[in-house]
Amino acid sequence: MKITVLMAAYEGERYIEQQLDSILAQTVPDLEIIVSDDGSEDGTRKILEQYERWYPDQISLKHRVKEGAYRDREDRVPPGAMNFFWLLGQADGDYILLSDQDDVWENHKVRTLLRRMRQLERKLGRDHPILVHSDMEVTDEDLYILSRSFFKYQRCDPDRTSFSEILAENPVTGGAVMMNRALVRLVDTVPGTCFMHDWWIALAASCFGTISCVREPLYQYRQHGGNTLGARRTGGRKDLRERIGRQSQVEDNYRRMFAQAAAFGAMYRERMTGRQKRTLRAFLALPLQSPGGRFGNIVRNRFFKSSPIQTLAQCVTIPKLTVRRRES
Repeated sequence: MKITVLMAAYEGERYIEQQLDSILAQTVPDLEIIVSDDGSEDGTRKILEQYERWYPDQISLKHRVKEGAYRDREDRVPPGAMNFFWLLGQADGDYILLSDQDDVWENHKVRTLLRRMRQLERKLGRDHPILVHSDMEVTDEDLYILSRSFFKYQRCDPDRTSFSEILAENPVTGGAVMMNRALVRLVDTVPGTCFMHDWWIALAASCFGTISCVREPLYQYRQHGGNTLGARRTGGRKDLRERIGRQSQVEDNYRRMFAQAAAFGAMYRERMTGRQKRTLRAFLALPLQSPGGRFGNIVRNRFFKSSPIQTLAQCVTIPKLTVRRRES
């Protein structure tokens, strides 16, 4: 059995040593760690080279190729996501975990996720795509705990695992993920467009496999100014008022979400069932409908977000868009 941790690094000198130490301290021995530095100009590369010398049997440092499918295209695939997709193509482990450079793992994280993964594989088979993820503590940059539960902090419901629900909102954080080889084979190709790699992976797992959540917080999710995406309280009236005040950003996020859905259909339509294709078509119709039409569509197809307020807000905050209907 081979377990591989994939770490995407960029300008991470302040925190990356602490994260590497926490992975090396896991109670599951002999983990393989593959790190891709995406062109850091601070001290990140020097730190990684030092760790590679110290742990030559465990740590492998790579530099992402930026050619062909992996060329930079920030307007469609964020750099961090591209780095992880490239890493997925480099890994041959039986089980793959994703790691951000600035978190800190509990030393039993891998063992706990692996236990859940094996339970599911015994039931469903090793050829069934499986994603296991966990809760996490939210901390500030100095690891002072802001919340004991990321799910509670974000008002995020990890029981939302259906394809329709994950089209509308992603409950899976990349640093919390363990995948089996069957799922990796589905997601190791760079999509035409994605919001972020973890959302894309969750979509594939919900459509073709199984998602399971360990409710225990298994690592510390560090909040700081350099986060690509950070944790933020969502789902309440205050959040709704803030969303109204940043309408242009909200509209851009919706565009990225619907572009991701269209790209998912383009990549996987041959694998999808008729029902899944109908669900995707209904989702892509939302920007073309009136608020009342959207409400009926959302209820019929269960395009629910974690909170009722957010679910209802979709009826009025989704902008009128022209969506390329590539899934059919």
